[in-house]
Amino acid sequence: MAESQEPIESLVKKESEPQRDPIAGRSTSAILLICIVLLMLCTLWALYDEGFGQRPWRPMQQEFVRRYTAYLRSIRKNAGASEAEIKQTPEYQQLADDAQASLDKVKDQIADIDKHVGAIQAQLDAVTDPFQNQRGRLVVLTFKLETARPGGVWAKLYDSQRKAKLNEQVSFEMPDDNGKPTRQKMKFDELEQTFNRLRDEKAKYQGQKAELLKEPSELAKTRDEYLKNHVAVLPQKNIDDLIRKNQNSFDYTILGHQISVNEYGVVDRCEICHLGAREPLTIRASDVAPNGPGKRPDDLARAFVSHPRKELLQIHNPDKFGCSACHGGNGRATTSAVKAHGENPFWLHPLFHKENTEAGCQMCHANDRVTQGADTLNLGKDLFYQRGCVGCHRMEAFDREADALSNSRQQISQLQDQIAANERQAKLDTDNSANANDDTEVQRLLAHADSLRVQNSQLAARIDELNLQTRYLQQDQKKVGQTSKTFV
Repeated sequence: MAESQEPIESLVKKESEPQRDPIAGRSTSAILLICIVLLMLCTLWALYDEGFGQRPWRPMQQEFVRRYTAYLRSIRKNAGASEAEIKQTPEYQQLADDAQASLDKVKDQIADIDKHVGAIQAQLDAVTDPFQNQRGRLVVLTFKLETARPGGVWAKLYDSQRKAKLNEQVSFEMPDDNGKPTRQKMKFDELEQTFNRLRDEKAKYQGQKAELLKEPSELAKTRDEYLKNHVAVLPQKNIDDLIRKNQNSFDYTILGHQISVNEYGVVDRCEICHLGAREPLTIRASDVAPNGPGKRPDDLARAFVSHPRKELLQIHNPDKFGCSACHGGNGRATTSAVKAHGENPFWLHPLFHKENTEAGCQMCHANDRVTQGADTLNLGKDLFYQRGCVGCHRMEAFDREADALSNSRQQISQLQDQIAANERQAKLDTDNSANANDDTEVQRLLAHADSLRVQNSQLAARIDELNLQTRYLQQDQKKVGQTSKTFV
């Protein structure tokens, strides 16, 4: 009995003892330490991401300042120098000597090619007129033959004349290889073969000449560009001011290079990376190369160059239009070039490729037949017209007559409806005036009817004017198609 009671007493004793508190019963310093370490790591990562991760332009701007300052110092000694002074510098003399040496190396070959081309040109001049005259006569006879009734008298006559013209011996003087004129007689086929052979030979020699002059031309271009970029670039004081600005007061913030056009809600930060776009000096990629001016450029150097068409910035001020309005891309993005250029799959307006830059001009100048500074776009519009595409495909810039004609007809219809409504109201006012008891009401109704008739006369004059305009528009309306003449 005593043994059976002992476990019950021990159980009651255990239940009466206070339960152990897991928080008060052991230390939480390890958990707190881990949490503090994680919190500090998160804070450090957030600070790093805010200061560097989300601001990749900072090292780019520092690199631009370093390279641009080195370029400014390299041209400082020649600031404001005249053309004669630049030509006396060792750098220009070396470039000039290299260009002249390259030209002297191929001078004899160029002279020999020019001699052959001159002889071929003399023969080509002699055969061109007889060939073109004979070809013109054959084209006329062929046209008459094709338009004549098959099997008829005129068709047989034109066919015999055409065959006779093909077999006719054309006499002309043509210089031989020594330049001495000799009398030649050729049929049309022989004239055509001779003309094509001489033209092909001339093109072959000219291609050889262009290949020989390729290296001398490039060296001469390098020499001329050096002279252009070093003659009176900027006064020395202005260059010193630019150097001081880069070293002491260059703005490394977003707002310092951000373009905000509040009128259109445009925010562009393109110049945070493209820092040389509006610099007073013309900056080329070789000027801000990583190993110094004149060395091989890298991708950063190509991003630091000046705007290629500075004259366009005079009429399209970036502070008024922004950058992305013309070039596309995501002007707000700054974390990567892919996002900033809109090359990710979720951006609807990616940056235009270099070959397609003028597509941005079409956004605002679609109605302009000729757009200043957009030669490729103008050529495309010319081809659109010359090839007859406008005959089937609508384009706003080429459909002004059709659109104006449609608007004029719509206005005429509206004016005619207005005249009919005024006539009904005038008749109603006249009828009501006969039944009115008050003289004042009678005068008001008659006056209103008269005013409606006067208005109808004005509307009729406007309809006559629109009809005249419509007649002129019908005369000017394009009737273009893909005819054989279009492709000549």
